[in-house]
Amino acid sequence: MENLTQPNRPDLISTVEVTEDLELGLVPAWSYSALKTFETCAYRTYISKVKKVREDFGPAAERGTRIHDEAEKFVRHELAELPDSLRKFSEKFFELKTLFADAKVETEGEWGFTLEWEPTGWLSPDTWARVKLDALVHENESSARVIDYKTGKQVGNEIAHSQQALIYAIATFYRYPDLESVNTELWYLDHGTTMEQAYTRDEAMIFMPKLHERAIAMTTATKFAPNPSTYNCRWCSFGKGANPHCEWGMY
Repeated sequence: MENLTQPNRPDLISTVEVTEDLELGLVPAWSYSALKTFETCAYRTYISKVKKVREDFGPAAERGTRIHDEAEKFVRHELAELPDSLRKFSEKFFELKTLFADAKVETEGEWGFTLEWEPTGWLSPDTWARVKLDALVHENESSARVIDYKTGKQVGNEIAHSQQALIYAIATFYRYPDLESVNTELWYLDHGTTMEQAYTRDEAMIFMPKLHERAIAMTTATKFAPNPSTYNCRWCSFGKGANPHCEWGMY
């Protein structure tokens, strides 16, 4: 066993340990959304990730993808006018657009990490974790802002969204070892509201051992038990239709 430590930061010792001979399971890589699904119903993960059945997320997800594309294109100067879907954050998006022109903004980052949390490619053979964020603003050499665009409701999603933002912060610290602070901002585009949190490196890494443990449970799993309930099955398409992929669906 070896301690997993942050590169170039010998003063920060993580309690996360990596087993060199760890054998990964049927789903050897994770993301926040995939982890959330696995912990809600592992069998849903099995159908989508192992059996490779494409899931229908419905019109709300399609709308979210379209709006995210509009936001990226506007920030990158590929759209001349601000789309109506972004109007409630017009000032912030114009600021991002200016910062992008000054080479201070990364958009649609697709970050891959190995089991040891070393940066790697999005689809590399050693990719274990994937983190995709909408925008990263480099404030200065020691500080950055992570921005995630949200469509749909805010109320009721606070805990899940705050966990997602924390993962963004942790990943940013691993990708940029010189950063000392990361601010996360969730922009709820339909409501004109934000949820913000500031982390120092030490504060974010406190949560690292538990996150790593959860991800290991998913990526070493060999059994995927169903967890049917009216709530869980409501948002899953695998139990619906004339020939459902899941026989335990409850609606």
